[in-house]
Amino acid sequence: MSLFSRRPAKSPAGPFRFRISEIYQIPMRGVVVTGTVTDGTVHAGASALIHLPSGAREVVVTRIEAARRKRQSAEAGAEAGLYLSGLGGADIPVVPSGDGQQQDNTGLSGVEVTSA
Repeated sequence: MSLFSRRPAKSPAGPFRFRISEIYQIPMRGVVVTGTVTDGTVHAGASALIHLPSGAREVVVTRIEAARRKRQSAEAGAEAGLYLSGLGGADIPVVPSGDGQQQDNTGLSGVEVTSA
């Protein structure tokens, strides 16, 4: 076999793990978490668990975006945005600001989303 073979890479199997870097509430779309898939492959429509400080909660991955494009899946090593149903704006931490409070987009940094 040639050193430059174009054999497709194996798709990581098994449960997925996604580490959150930031979280946003997108009007008309819902809550999206950005971060990196650390293990396995996540698919649009997959049931998942988000491990919040208050405890794990069931969510559904309704949409995946990577490199500003809609994807059906993202595998280990990919940076992506996951749109999650079952999570709302009230779940995003807030911090004081000059005129009240604002969402803390990095407040859930390091939290994991995993296969259900």
